[in-house]
Amino acid sequence: MSERDPDNSGAESQIPQDARGAARPKSTRGLLLISLVFLAFVTVVLLTQRKDTIDWVEDYETGLKLAREQNKPVLLAFYKKFTRFTTDTFENTYTDPGVIGYIETNLVPILIDVDKHPEIAERYGVGYYPSHYVKYPDSSDKFGPMVGYDPPERFLKKLKRLMEKLQSSRQ
Repeated sequence: MSERDPDNSGAESQIPQDARGAARPKSTRGLLLISLVFLAFVTVVLLTQRKDTIDWVEDYETGLKLAREQNKPVLLAFYKKFTRFTTDTFENTYTDPGVIGYIETNLVPILIDVDKHPEIAERYGVGYYPSHYVKYPDSSDKFGPMVGYDPPERFLKKLKRLMEKLQSSRQ
């Protein structure tokens, strides 16, 4: 079987239909193979990248609402930019995979910049940075503060103690 020449000259093409059809997939096979290799590479890169910080909620009311929806307590982290202990905490503690995993599994983390929200800091009596509290979103009971810089292991130990106190307050 043959088909007409595409330039409409009326001449029949000498290449059989089956041969033309087989030639096209060969040219697209290479493109498909390259695309699949690229997709596999991108997938591997994305899956192996480690998460390097906590996924903070930066709006207090939004964080409380999210905690209610997820039935989790909140971690309130009050900070002031450019203070030494805040910088150390952001660079060393909040980037630790164990800290990230524990917080994101058990809490809704709310980050509060005291320069932007002094009224929230005042409500909690925060005067030193960073300061951390844990609480249930619909309770006035708060546990903390954890004040200043702690390396990841010590931070986790203190945070777990606060969580135990918080959970025992509900029993």
